[in-house]
Amino acid sequence: IPLQEEDKPQFAFTWEGVQYTFNRLPQGYKHSPTIAHNALARILKEIDIPDGISVYQYIDDILIGGDNQETVKGAFNQILSTLTSLGLEIPYAKCQGPSQEVKFLGVWWCGGAIAVPADTLEKIEAGKAPENKKELQQILGTLSYWRKHVPGFSIIARSLYKLIKK
Repeated sequence: IPLQEEDKPQFAFTWEGVQYTFNRLPQGYKHSPTIAHNALARILKEIDIPDGISVYQYIDDILIGGDNQETVKGAFNQILSTLTSLGLEIPYAKCQGPSQEVKFLGVWWCGGAIAVPADTLEKIEAGKAPENKKELQQILGTLSYWRKHVPGFSIIARSLYKLIKK
């Protein structure tokens, strides 16, 4: 993300006695994700999105949804055109759809509903039984993320959480 001229002094640093400043938002800066998210949100807010289209954004990921495939495609082209005209690079390999099924932020969206991605299910099924407390915590962390999709998860996992507390 290019830095505005007035913001560049905030990103100045000295190395071997010479002062430098970043021209783009540095990757390692702890507030970079927040700044990037807000910058993109401001851009998206200015785009006239057709009725019936929803745009969801998380940092630099965007999901465009709607009932009509042509309208979604039109909104996608409009957003794409705006972003490229501002000099933002679009990783076309990440672009999907329009489709009834897309993967967004590691979650599989099928017709507007969330589903556990097949590759996640395969990893869980192929995983070995935990042999220590740390491995059990890791597995429970993964399973807890998907708890909404496991009926009675809290009852099933209760005894496993008790093992962690010991």
